[in-house]
Amino acid sequence: MQKVDKHISELLYGHDCVIVPELGGFVANYAPAKIHPVQHSFTPPSKNIVFNKNLKNNDGLLANQIVTTENKTYPEALKYIQHFVENANLQLKKGSKVKIDEVGTLFLDVERNIQFEPDTKTNHLPDAFGLAAFQSPAIKRDNISKRIEKEFKDRGAVPAERKKINVKRYVALAIAMPLIFAMVWIPLKTDLLKHINYASLNPFASKEVKTVTPDVPKNTTLVVIAPVKKDTAAMPANAAETLATTTTVEPVKPDTTRVVTAPPVNVDYKFHLVAGCFQIENNAVKFVASLQSQNIAASIIGQNDKGLFVVSCGDFATRKEANDQLEILRKSQPNAWLYKN
Repeated sequence: MQKVDKHISELLYGHDCVIVPELGGFVANYAPAKIHPVQHSFTPPSKNIVFNKNLKNNDGLLANQIVTTENKTYPEALKYIQHFVENANLQLKKGSKVKIDEVGTLFLDVERNIQFEPDTKTNHLPDAFGLAAFQSPAIKRDNISKRIEKEFKDRGAVPAERKKINVKRYVALAIAMPLIFAMVWIPLKTDLLKHINYASLNPFASKEVKTVTPDVPKNTTLVVIAPVKKDTAAMPANAAETLATTTTVEPVKPDTTRVVTAPPVNVDYKFHLVAGCFQIENNAVKFVASLQSQNIAASIIGQNDKGLFVVSCGDFATRKEANDQLEILRKSQPNAWLYKN
C-alpha cells in the first residue's frame, strides 16, 4: 500500500491526472505564485491536487508505472492496485481516514461522500524545485516628522560667520574697468571695425580689390545713323538724305556688384488632400485628367503602404491650411479626406 502511494506521487510530477481504477482520479492544476498582503507570506508556483471520484476507468498509467519500476507483469500490477483499492474502501466505510503520502488524505463526510484534503507540504511542480514558501515581516517606516526630528536632533546651532571683504579683488576691478571701457568704446567710435576682413588670417591687413576690365580696342568708334531734317532750302539738291555721324565711345567699366541669390526654400509638404486611391495606375491618370478639367490642381503623389496610387488635390505644410482647403474641396469632391505622410 505504501508503494502505491509512492507511485501516485511520482506520476503527479510529470502528469496532470493519475487514475486509480475503481477509486477515483487525482487531478493536478497549475497555481501561480501568491503574495498574501496581510500575512506578508510568499508562496511559490505549484500544482493544486484535487480528487475526482468519477474518474474510475483504468487508463493504464498507474499499472504501467508499477510494471516498469517493480518488474511485475501487467496482471500482477492490476491485482496489486485492486488490493490497494479494497483496503482503502474498507477503511473509509469504518470512518477512518486514508492517507496517501505526499498526495493527501481521503475521508467520508456526514453524507457519506468521499472528500479529499491535499498535502500542502509537497510541491509536484518541477519548475518550482527548490522554492519554498516564506514570510517576510512588514517594513516599519517612521513618518516625515519623526525622520526630520531624528536628523536635526543631535545637530548644534551653527554660528553665523561674517564674510571677509576681499579688498584686492575690488582694486583689480577698479583698475580693469577703464581699460575694458576703452577697448570697447574706441572701436565703436572709429572706423576700425568697418575695414576688418574677418575671413583673412590677418583681419587688419588691407586687401586690394582687383577690377576686371574687358579687353576693348582703343579708339573704338560707334557709327550712329541719324535721320536728317527735310530742309531742302539749306541743302544742295544732290545732298544725301542721311548723315553719318561718328562718335568716339570710351570703354565701359564692368559692374562689379555681386548679386547673391538665396537658395530655394525646401518646403516639406506633409499634408495632402486625397480625392481617391486606385490599384491600376491608368485609372488614377484618368481621374487626374478629369479633376484637371474641373480646374482642380490634381496629381499622383505615389503609392501608399497598400500599393494603391494616391491622387492628391493639394499639398500643404500645415494641418490648418489643409483643413481650410479641404472644406472647399468637399463641395465638388464629397469623399475627399486629409492624408499625412
